[in-house]
Amino acid sequence: MIWGECNVEGDRVVVRLRGWRSVLATRSTIRFPLASIVRIDHDPSVRAHVKIGLRQWRKHGQGVWRLGTYHGLDGWSFWSIGLGRNAVLIECSGERFRYVVVEVADAQRTVREVRAAAEMTREIPEGLETSPATPARGPRQRDRRDQREPATGEN
Repeated sequence: MIWGECNVEGDRVVVRLRGWRSVLATRSTIRFPLASIVRIDHDPSVRAHVKIGLRQWRKHGQGVWRLGTYHGLDGWSFWSIGLGRNAVLIECSGERFRYVVVEVADAQRTVREVRAAAEMTREIPEGLETSPATPARGPRQRDRRDQREPATGEN
């Protein structure tokens, strides 16, 4: 089943959802620059790699399909997948969505096209990562409190 399409238009990646999915996801199109892509892979088991946590109110949020914007330990992510067999995982840096996951008709071709376009925009010789990256998490709340000045009670 095709849940959306992922294309390169100029120096941006455009993800478009199809049919009823665009209504339920409350967004039909997402755009972000090629330069922000850190990793792109065909990942049928994407649910195991990208954790979501706070927005679990949908009946099928963990089951058959995942659709819309979610927030988890790794930040915001946008999903449009059913079973996930042709899921494309795009990890970004410096954008609102850290992860964009969309199920497309031909995942291998989509990954090749977007990866080739993204590598052309970079001056980094090693290119994009191809293995799952470890999630980058910010400092814990306790660490932030320790960095502040101690409370002395004096003004």
